Amino acid sequence: MQTTNKSYSELCFEYRCINDWPPLAWFSACTKKDNKITVWHGNGVEINQKWFCEAVWPGDFLEGNFDETDLIAGTGSRIRGNSAIFVSPGNTVDRILSLETEEKFFVSNSLACLLAISGTKIDPTYPEYYEDFTTILEGISEYKKTLKTSLGDVHITMFGFVIWNELGISYVVRKAVDRAFSDFNQYEQFLQSNLSRLVENMSDPTRKRKYQLLSTVSSGYDSTAIAALSSKFGSKDALCIDKDRFGNSENGDQIAAYLKLNPIKIERNAWRQLNGEELFFLAADGTAEAVPIVSAGDILTNKVLLTGYHGDKLWSKDTKDLSENIVRGDSSGLSLTEYRLWKAFIHCPITFWGVQQIRFINKISNSEEMKPWDIPGGYSRPIPRRIAESAGIPRNTFGITKKASAVDSTEFLSANTLQNYRTWLINHRSEWFKRGRIPPIVNQHYEQVIEKIYYFIQYVLLKMPYFWRFVSNNSLDRPSHFRKYVFAWAIDQVKDRYRFHFEQGTDDTINHK
Repeated sequence: MQTTNKSYSELCFEYRCINDWPPLAWFSACTKKDNKITVWHGNGVEINQKWFCEAVWPGDFLEGNFDETDLIAGTGSRIRGNSAIFVSPGNTVDRILSLETEEKFFVSNSLACLLAISGTKIDPTYPEYYEDFTTILEGISEYKKTLKTSLGDVHITMFGFVIWNELGISYVVRKAVDRAFSDFNQYEQFLQSNLSRLVENMSDPTRKRKYQLLSTVSSGYDSTAIAALSSKFGSKDALCIDKDRFGNSENGDQIAAYLKLNPIKIERNAWRQLNGEELFFLAADGTAEAVPIVSAGDILTNKVLLTGYHGDKLWSKDTKDLSENIVRGDSSGLSLTEYRLWKAFIHCPITFWGVQQIRFINKISNSEEMKPWDIPGGYSRPIPRRIAESAGIPRNTFGITKKASAVDSTEFLSANTLQNYRTWLINHRSEWFKRGRIPPIVNQHYEQVIEKIYYFIQYVLLKMPYFWRFVSNNSLDRPSHFRKYVFAWAIDQVKDRYRFHFEQGTDDTINHK
């Protein structure tokens, strides 16, 4: 146990490492009576007298000013004065969670951990968890910010802060930075300069866990452009999926070769042969859209994973909502929230850098200077095309047709975990009857037929010019009735792991009042 040497009246952190927890997970309990915040954490969390984090950001690491930037990837907390500021990432593919009880205030970067250690439960029969999580599509002012539990509402904080002090608890949305981009060069310089500073931060010699960049590459625009940027700042490898969900070949390895990146090819369906790791994706938001990444295995550990989530809106020419509200086209990326803690990597979607300045970025996309990179048809994104082509990637190798790589709703579990899920449904049938609800039919074959028909319609739309715009990863991954309760099941499984290691690794007990 490590405790900061502070006087009784001054707010302080008390750290307790649980080595068998996910390396990047943390759980904090705030108590007013002794002005102390106890933090249980995995062995990859960086701890300091005034702050702790599992994060990287463009700034000096030892100063720990990650609460002062909207470019942070990862989470943490910082004491300023007599307030503790809990910081969520500068994107909407990750979050922090909190729960207030009579005597304590709990905060964590893992929903499963928060539920397990606080001793609270969710309703396993509630059918709309998926819909609730996808409300982030409506933006940071409109998404559903609470989740009901037996001890009260868990508060979900995205792109903002939770502030705790003697006056109480405040939930604060990040204020938009006064930042403008007049042309492509200014915007590109913004990305490059902050990526350079990010690399310095994540490899700082005083870190106990140093990170390296890891790119992702596909035949689409967004990851290709980000890989092109990162190749100039030390990125050596690139994850490349072999095919999209419809079986069409991706050519990410070819694009990686142009950038002189080592392609690490992932078989899209190889995750089915692994040890049920889809649990960690489902326990994040009820989807498994990013589960193919588990095939990368330990390559992910100690990496800053660069992705292009939200590039479809930030870099599109015809995005309608140009407000600071960060309205999204889908909720993809959120399913990595829990898994990354166990594998010890930080998720950094660079497409969120400058996201609240989207009106300037969109103006650049539609400007005269970008016309040489504005290709005919309905699938044109001049900014990422210019970045990629300027790095030496031929025009006809990427950004030609819209593809989809997320796992859809008909293939969300491997054989073993599917059986475990069915058993859980059967064992918990009484929960539905207690609430006057009809339990789901455990036989899924009928719904699979309906799902495949729906899936075929989506496939046809994706292949038609312009019509692909009406298809999002969310529509493809919308759960059937059989699947609606998979989130509650997955949370149960992951909670047990947190609780077991907590009890094995510490003599502490939590007062749940």
